[in-house]
Amino acid sequence: MSTIAEPSTELARVAPLDLASRAEHAADWPAPAPQRLGRRLVERFALIAFGLYHLPLFLNNYPSLGGGGFSETGLAARWGHVFTPPGVWVARHVFHITGPMPGAYQGDNGDIGEEFGRLLLTVVIGAAVGIVWTIVDRKRPGARWASDALRVLLRYSIALGLASYAISKIFPQQFPPISAFTLEQRVGDLPPMALLWTFMQYSRPYAFFGGLMELVAVLLLCVRRTATLGAFICVAVMTNVAFMNYAYGVPVKLYATMTVLSAAVLLLYDAPRLIAVFVRNQTAPAALLSGSWQDRIPSPLRWTIKVLVVGSVLVSSVAAMRGTLDRPNAATGLDGLWVVTSFTREPQTADSSRWSAVIVRGKNLAIRLSSDRFVSCQGTATPNPDVRIATCSGNRRAELRWTQSGAVAQIDGTFDGAPVTVSARRADPSDYRLMQSKFRWIMD
Repeated sequence: MSTIAEPSTELARVAPLDLASRAEHAADWPAPAPQRLGRRLVERFALIAFGLYHLPLFLNNYPSLGGGGFSETGLAARWGHVFTPPGVWVARHVFHITGPMPGAYQGDNGDIGEEFGRLLLTVVIGAAVGIVWTIVDRKRPGARWASDALRVLLRYSIALGLASYAISKIFPQQFPPISAFTLEQRVGDLPPMALLWTFMQYSRPYAFFGGLMELVAVLLLCVRRTATLGAFICVAVMTNVAFMNYAYGVPVKLYATMTVLSAAVLLLYDAPRLIAVFVRNQTAPAALLSGSWQDRIPSPLRWTIKVLVVGSVLVSSVAAMRGTLDRPNAATGLDGLWVVTSFTREPQTADSSRWSAVIVRGKNLAIRLSSDRFVSCQGTATPNPDVRIATCSGNRRAELRWTQSGAVAQIDGTFDGAPVTVSARRADPSDYRLMQSKFRWIMD
């Protein structure tokens, strides 16, 4: 599918011994074939289709602009909404989705009908434009720049997309410390995505390593000499991410798959050389890195553009996520898990309705009953931070006043219309067996 670029012919810059070595290896290497009509069609289709797919996601790469779900009203969301109506139209008229489709206007990257509708539209438009373009240009070798443009598009679309994900893992934004609510749940009660998130949250070094490898791929893709290695790392890292998304029902399967496909296309350009080295144990000639339209841009200007574009995403990500570094390791205020030491309710009820634990997260809370059932409550803001007013599952209502003294709290108020008096002590995450386990080299 791809031809192999000849070694550079700038003879004045190459030592005689190097020239002889290159000539010897080039003699055993097939000469590049002329660009065929089919390849030109495929490249033009890919350029249009990938361009239309990645363009709506451009500002979504900037968390400080609301991208990545940081805001539903930020500039990134408004930019994405420009491309939303065509996707919604395809979802309704082709996929026959009749529901309200609220996810269509809540950011990008999700596995929603609008995203798949937009993807189908990019394929159709890419095929139509590619065919017309190739027919009009069939007798001329024009638009050879399309090959270089496609590679630049894919390299930087991947780099910009992975940059914020990398920072979110290096900072504990995507996978923050395991919450008390998760620690209190049984594994069998966790939905698949929560199980995966708990797995990632447990090991900070593993999550950091994942972000570091994504960042390595980003930086390598920004340089032509290392772009193939960057694509190789991206395929390895993002294939793993995509399979985890499939296996655990994470609703970003489409974006992860398209990232893998984008990197795979980059590798196709170097497939003959890679196969020669890794499969046939042969020596491959160096790739031709010069002679494209990119070289018409002065090197200082090219690097300035790279630093501004990729650096702006990294700075945006750091600016939006730097607060996660200031998160306290232990719960502060009322947040955290409180183990109930005494419980009184008037009138008296069955033991199964007694409280065994209360979990506070911001203004929301969850109550574990002695029957091992959870009652989730969504709170409303109050002027007094020690008062929690919340609407709970089962049409219950809670109004609780907390009096805290260190790790001990007294809770008074009403729950489900009945007065309650509760004493509780704060539990530390390190009390759990999961959090007590330490890394060991030798297991006996």
